[in-house]
Amino acid sequence: MATELISDSDGRAVVFDAASHLHLAEGGRGWLLEHIEEMLIAVQRPDHHEKDPRPGRERFHRENALRPGRWLRVVVDFNEDPGWIVTALVQDDDPRS
Repeated sequence: MATELISDSDGRAVVFDAASHLHLAEGGRGWLLEHIEEMLIAVQRPDHHEKDPRPGRERFHRENALRPGRWLRVVVDFNEDPGWIVTALVQDDDPRS
């Protein structure tokens, strides 16, 4: 598994690495490992960006990234440098409301 290093929409370094892979696989979202590129795009060019309830984490949302009418949410932990993708999920509700 190769490590992917990108910059988020604010120019901060973010990685998708073995820990990211493990969290998705063990968290019941292993099917999203087929969509790493979409996760990276959501972090680089989100349609919506907000703080996560957990300190040091942020949510990056991309509309229609995987399924029409749904949102891809990618959670990044910035408590370490570089930040790392913790998890991702697909949600029905619009995060802007």
